[in-house]
Amino acid sequence: MKNRIIILSFGFLLSACSSVTPAAQEYVISPSLHVAQTQQSKYGTATVKVANIYAQNSLQSRNMYYVEDNLKRFPYTKSQWALSPKSMIHTEVMKMLSATKAFAFVQTPKSKVEAAYVLETKVNDFTQYFQENDSKSYVVVSMTFTLVDAKKHTIVDSKTFEAKVATHKLNAVGGVYAFNSALGEVLDDASAWIIEISR
Repeated sequence: MKNRIIILSFGFLLSACSSVTPAAQEYVISPSLHVAQTQQSKYGTATVKVANIYAQNSLQSRNMYYVEDNLKRFPYTKSQWALSPKSMIHTEVMKMLSATKAFAFVQTPKSKVEAAYVLETKVNDFTQYFQENDSKSYVVVSMTFTLVDAKKHTIVDSKTFEAKVATHKLNAVGGVYAFNSALGEVLDDASAWIIEISR
């Protein structure tokens, strides 16, 4: 009887050790952009560098969070970003700026070539909110863009854009779709601003 108990216990341990924790579902930020383009720009021969984005610490990791009643923040335990939101947003800002055709060249922050202008971006809000006992959910994307004259060390112009989009599902998937929609709206508005100040 003792031998049987030992064998069963050992088999249980092997079974426990061999079990694999399911991997978290990964999501990407990939908005559909409808960027304004210019045919003529006073920056048409200039180079612009897209500086590293200023964002809160939670956007610098792959963890996904949501906020309840504007007070409590919780992590999604079975969902995560494929890359940090900060890095994915930076990629989308570069795509937007390149698509406007307002500058001759768009550089990354690590470029060693001196740029005439720098576009600084601050993420003020990038959050999925739940309200009314989790019966409603929406996301808010708020970003401030500042174009800096790198030679004169002066601000050319600065503007904040914000979008609020309701989720179609009360979960992480719904949040991702809403984030992509809201970010697309913000970047489209930012592209129109870039065109306006480049005239």
